[in-house]
Amino acid sequence: MTSLLMFMAIIIGAVAQAVFPTFSWLGQVNAPVLLGLVIYYALAHSRGTMLQAAIFAGLLQDALCMIPLGYSSFCFCIVAIVVSKFKDIVFVHESVTHMLFGAIAGGAVTLVLYGLLSATDLVTLAPGWMILKVVGSMFLGAIIVPFEFELVAGLDRMLGNTDERTS
Repeated sequence: MTSLLMFMAIIIGAVAQAVFPTFSWLGQVNAPVLLGLVIYYALAHSRGTMLQAAIFAGLLQDALCMIPLGYSSFCFCIVAIVVSKFKDIVFVHESVTHMLFGAIAGGAVTLVLYGLLSATDLVTLAPGWMILKVVGSMFLGAIIVPFEFELVAGLDRMLGNTDERTS
C-alpha cells in the first residue's frame, strides 16, 4: 500500500506543481511540490521507498519542465540521501524541521539543476535572476513542504503504512 500511495501522491504532486502559478517576484520558479514528497519519503520511510520516490518524482519533473531526463532524479536522489542521514538526529514530525529541509533542499536543487543545465549550454541566466530563483525556491520550499508533509503523513496513517504519530 505504501508504493501505491507514493505513486498516487507523486502523480497528484506533479499535476499540482504544473498548475501552481509562478510569480515574477520569486524568479518564476515552480513550487517544489515533488521535492517536498521526496523529503517526506526520505524522513518517514525506508531507503528503497525513498529512492523510488526520488527517481519517479525526478522523471516526472524532467518531463514537465523539458529538462533532459535524469537531471532532476539525480538531484532528488542526492537530496533524499542527505536528508535521510539526518533522520535520526532531527525531530521528524516538527514543522520547523520540514521548513528547514524544504528551504535548503529547494535552493540546493535549483542551484544544482542550473549548474547542470548551464554546463551543457541548455540555459543561461543573469546572476541576479539566478539568485532570485534560488531565494524564491527556498521561500516556497519552506512554505509548501510542511503542509505537504502533514497531508501525506495523515494519508499514510489512515492507510496503516506508518505507526500513529506520538507526541
